[in-house]
Formats: sequence, structure tokens, C-alpha cells
Amino acid sequence: MVMNKNTLLMAGRSARTLTFAAMAVVSLSACTQQKLVQTQAELNTARECIVKQEAQSQLVTQQQAALIEQLQKVQTQLNVQQTILQERPQVVHMSTPKMDCPPPPPVKKSAANEQLLTDKQIVGLREQALIAGLNVVMQARISTNVGYSVIDARNIQMFERNSEEWVRFTIYNPETKEPHVLERKRLRFQTVQTATSPNPDRRPVVEIRFTIGKLSQRGEFVLADRSDSEFPILIGRNLLRDVMLVDVSGNNLAPLQRTDESAKN
Repeated sequence: MVMNKNTLLMAGRSARTLTFAAMAVVSLSACTQQKLVQTQAELNTARECIVKQEAQSQLVTQQQAALIEQLQKVQTQLNVQQTILQERPQVVHMSTPKMDCPPPPPVKKSAANEQLLTDKQIVGLREQALIAGLNVVMQARISTNVGYSVIDARNIQMFERNSEEWVRFTIYNPETKEPHVLERKRLRFQTVQTATSPNPDRRPVVEIRFTIGKLSQRGEFVLADRSDSEFPILIGRNLLRDVMLVDVSGNNLAPLQRTDESAKN
């Protein structure tokens, strides 16, 4: 009986030992399994961090490459500008001593120039013009801006004489209002712009002898109604050329000098 009790006690102890061992094994297995799961999660997190770091590293590498390319372009531009500056000639500022130059010799007027000025009639912007053969004096406007000359003519009529075209027109004495009918051969037509018409007008051109100052000559005049103008006669460049000098600062600089030639038709 004593042996059986000992046997039973030993068996109970062995069972308890086995139970504790089994429980220890189960606990150790659970801890190991939990540790493995935790380690796998950490590995996954580490892999994600590595992937992100590699992506950031690639981005940084690309940015560095772009910066290097921009720096190379800037360096190339600087090299080009440096080359241009080296090739550009340098300006050297030098001070030269002031030298006293002798005055230029006086210009001697030649006899030909003096004679040319003497032969030309000096006129102002307004003068008196004498119409040859009529003893009619009219106010004349001198203009270097117009290429032709105009005289106030009324009742203009075209007619034919000896198979040629002639013009009959009337000139009025500004002082007495006396009419003078003249007939002249038509030279041509001139297109002029008048103040009374918005469109250019085609007017006949005739030759009339006139006198301004000491100068008496035949000149071509456009026939037009200038009754609204203060100046019955407009003297343009065609009559000024080579024979008159215009002083724009004066008026009536050429007093009339009546001669036998100015009385001719």
C-alpha cells in the first residue's frame, strides 16, 4: 500500500510537470508566433521606407541634373559675353591740349555773286503788281509754297482763232472797278484747288506781262475768280525762280518803277 501511494504521488508529480511543460511550450509558441508577426510588419514598414527613400533619391538626382544643366547654360552665356567683351575695342579717354586756331580768312564776295544779287528783285510777302498795257495795279501775294501763279479773271470764255484756242476774260481795276477785257492764246490747262470748290478745278493758263519793282517780265498765269481773296494776284514759284528773292520778314519791298516796257501789252 505504501508503494502504491508513492507511485501515485510520483505519477501526479509527473503529470503536473508535463502539464507545466505543455503550458510552457504553448506559451513559448504563442510568443514566438507574435514575435514573427511583429517582425514581418517591421520588415514591411522598412521596405516601404526604403522604396520612399529610393524615390526621393531619384527625384533629388533629377533635380541635381537639371541644376547642373542650367549652370552649364549660364556658364556658356558668360563665356560668350566674356569673349565679346575681350574682342570689343577699348575706349581710351585722352585729354588733348586746347589749341588756338587762327580765325578763318574773310570771304571775298566775287563780282559775279554781287552782280547776281543786284540783278534779282528782292520782294516781301506782299507787293504791288502792275499789269502791262492796262495801267492797273493789283495787290500780289508772294508764295513759295505754290508752283503756279494766279490772276483774278472774270467772264472767262473759250473761243477759236486761226485754228487755235484762245481765251477772253475780264480784269477789273481794284480801285475804280473799271473792267478791262483781254484776249490771250490759251497755253494749257492747270488743275488747281480753290477755296470755293472741294474738288480740284481745271483752269486755263495764259501769258501776261507784269511789273513788280524794277522787274518787268512775261509770265504764265492761271485764270481764276479770286473776288473773295484780298490779293487778286498770287505769285508762285514759276515766276519767282531765278529773278526774285523773297524776304519773308517784310512787305512792299519792291516799289513800282513804271517804264515804257511795262506799258506794253
